[in-house]
Amino acid sequence: MVTETLNGITSSGVEEPVKTFTDDEAALYDRQIRLWGVDAQKRLNESKILIIGMGGIGAEVAKNIILGGVKSVKLMDDCAVSELDASAQFLVPREAVGQNRAEASLQRAKLLNPMVEVNADSGKPEDKPDEFFTQFTVICVTNCAKSQACRINRIARQNGISFFAADVFGFVSFIFADLGEHHYKKELTSLGKGKQNQGTTSVVDKVAHFVPYQDILNIDWNLEDFAARVKRTQPGIFAIFVLLEFVEQHKRKPHPDTRDADLVEILKMRDEYVEKNGLSKEKVDDSLFENVCGELGPVCAITGGQLAQEVVKAVSRKDDPLVNFFVFNPAAGTAFVENFV
Repeated sequence: MVTETLNGITSSGVEEPVKTFTDDEAALYDRQIRLWGVDAQKRLNESKILIIGMGGIGAEVAKNIILGGVKSVKLMDDCAVSELDASAQFLVPREAVGQNRAEASLQRAKLLNPMVEVNADSGKPEDKPDEFFTQFTVICVTNCAKSQACRINRIARQNGISFFAADVFGFVSFIFADLGEHHYKKELTSLGKGKQNQGTTSVVDKVAHFVPYQDILNIDWNLEDFAARVKRTQPGIFAIFVLLEFVEQHKRKPHPDTRDADLVEILKMRDEYVEKNGLSKEKVDDSLFENVCGELGPVCAITGGQLAQEVVKAVSRKDDPLVNFFVFNPAAGTAFVENFV
């Protein structure tokens, strides 16, 4: 849900704070400062980002955020680099197979922007105390069981931290956003009349309200309010919920080496899900799960780029955020956002 009020500021530009960048920073971030303003860039330069899961999508998000000029980025992953990472994880060198994935990503990540502090953590999120997560401005969770993601989301909501969950399953991917009660500004330009009138720019104060991750994952589609929207809900949403249940139970994503066995298990979970929620198999068709193994580079690039953009908007407090569940399926040629608020 989004609400808005008009500031009453009408000019060709908004008054900005005194410049606080060094000459090197001003030169490096010149294009971004021109794009979204000094204040927005200053917020980025003060933000601390945690990325959990350094698979293909984690690498893509890290790359874009580091180039954007945040204060610090922590890369967190307890898994080892595998041969499969070569398909999408461009931060790890090919000879790093067997090494910790976060640590193997560190050198190339640091080279992206020497002004950003980048470090690696090879620990598991479930081993971290709640206090560990409170030091960050934004938390992006990928390649993570949904129970652990919900725990981190709860901590984030309690401490005013922006939270995102995202993942790539072969040809499909998703992003979930929870920014709590998010206050931001949006510039609106009105066209002037006549050749000499160049129009005016007004700044609108807006508020977007979000819901917790667990509320989305635990939707009972039998309830009246949700049953009424089943027909207009994209099937990809239900497919993502089934795939997240697979990850929860097996502590891994579907893998190309075990594709056939994994597909049998996924379809079994699909059957249980549709029966429990009063859905039809036609709504959540077998074809939705035909290509859900591994991480494809192009899907990681599109989804990671979208997620990084949402992180920038969340930190800078400029422009409309994604509210609140994004699903991408290139096989169907569609990407859509479902608003569960």
